[in-house]
Amino acid sequence: MSNDEKDSLQFMDLPTELLLQILGQLSYKDILRCRQSCKHLDTITRTDANILYKIQLGLNGLQDGPSTSLKVHDRLRILAEYQAGWDDLRFGPMRIVAMSTHGVWELVRNVLAQRNRNSLVFVQLPSAVRGIDERLWTLDSIQRDIRDFAMDPTQNLLCILETSQTEVHIHLRTLNAGDAHPLASNARISYVQEISYWSYSIRICSGYLAILFPASPVSNLCVWNWTSGRLHLEISGQILAYSFLTDHHIVLIRRHSAAELLVIDLRSVSPKGTPVDEVDYICSFRFPALKPDATVDYASGERLFAVFMRGSDSSSVYGSPMFLIPLDSLLPHFYRIPNLAPKLQVEWDKWGPKGTRAIPVSLRHSPVWIRNVYGMRFVDLVTETGGDPYVFVADFNQAAFRKASMNEEYVTGARTMKLVYEDSTLGWPSQMFADPVTTSLPYRWGKVHLPRNYESDNVDYDGAMVSEDAIVVVDCFDKTKYCILSICSALDIQHIVIHQD
Repeated sequence: MSNDEKDSLQFMDLPTELLLQILGQLSYKDILRCRQSCKHLDTITRTDANILYKIQLGLNGLQDGPSTSLKVHDRLRILAEYQAGWDDLRFGPMRIVAMSTHGVWELVRNVLAQRNRNSLVFVQLPSAVRGIDERLWTLDSIQRDIRDFAMDPTQNLLCILETSQTEVHIHLRTLNAGDAHPLASNARISYVQEISYWSYSIRICSGYLAILFPASPVSNLCVWNWTSGRLHLEISGQILAYSFLTDHHIVLIRRHSAAELLVIDLRSVSPKGTPVDEVDYICSFRFPALKPDATVDYASGERLFAVFMRGSDSSSVYGSPMFLIPLDSLLPHFYRIPNLAPKLQVEWDKWGPKGTRAIPVSLRHSPVWIRNVYGMRFVDLVTETGGDPYVFVADFNQAAFRKASMNEEYVTGARTMKLVYEDSTLGWPSQMFADPVTTSLPYRWGKVHLPRNYESDNVDYDGAMVSEDAIVVVDCFDKTKYCILSICSALDIQHIVIHQD
């Protein structure tokens, strides 16, 4: 008998309770691998509620929230009902929230916020499934000329931008009270700008705060450590869009010989102003060659990136593609890069065809204000001639897709969400790309039909956003309302918080 066999026997001879405690320290993927390696491990992990809860959280791209008095069996039941609500696109009655006329709003997780002159109004969206009540609050004590703002409910962080002709001031406040944030060594960060911008792209990720100052032909991207106030990165050039990739990596889109995603490690770059063409990056992910007049409008997302491209016909964005890119399609490439081999270029055929899906979308106004990605879900408002509007919902969770593909109701099309296995080829290469582009990442999709009878038959929807528990349809053409559809459940449950990764 080999030493490996002896070690294996010693491990398997441990009491079941101890085995489960050890397995509980593993990631859900490692637990699933252990199931495949041993019949005994497979058996005990299929009957333990803690292990099952951890696996279901992982498969659905979720992580547990703060501890509560709920037992794990109750959490597991609530999680199943939460996921069933999204799988069946089961929503409660539409809830109407009045829209401010001042044109700046934000949706992060389950908090909808909007500017009202020099105050901010917040709505904690309710969740029937998770037992979260609606909560309204207003911050009237800001006393600032609010040009733009961003927030992170997980850190109780509110970032307010106040601008002048020569400077932008970033005020770091608490989201619940508007006080100076206790983790910020300086509650105000100032940055010199040559001109005043109409809009900004602001993102928060853990201890980093990033702002894109858009301008033509040169934009500036700055990243600060918001707790210390130190500037980590300042890049200038034709930066089309950006997003955080991980807690320490940022991805930006530039137009060089082709559109490409540049991955930058914030721990190893100089904070001094650097042209984007000279910045030290880890690797670049290249898109197919674009026609000269085609461009990239924006990118958003964390675990799922949405990259919107506009064709040469700038008078309309109908039919322009949105590339949906899961984080898992990028991570394997740059984690394998040797330390001494920076600036690796990953060509489209190495990552794009199987790792992305290009979907024609119908964005009707500037996408700056639309949060159409959350977790692994993407939404788009569709208005067809002669038909009622609906929200297109696509779910790119590959673990959930594989599970659904083994369910006969999904395979036969009996479920609300449908499966897409087939490759798709963009049918308008003459407007966008030099050659046809084919993508094949599988996904599930469904439709949420919008009611027309809550006020009149002439409601004009303008965009759709998605959060943890709701779809928020924006009626901004007349600056009137948000229409909120929250996932519903038949269960009368207690409070639980589950955060999206």
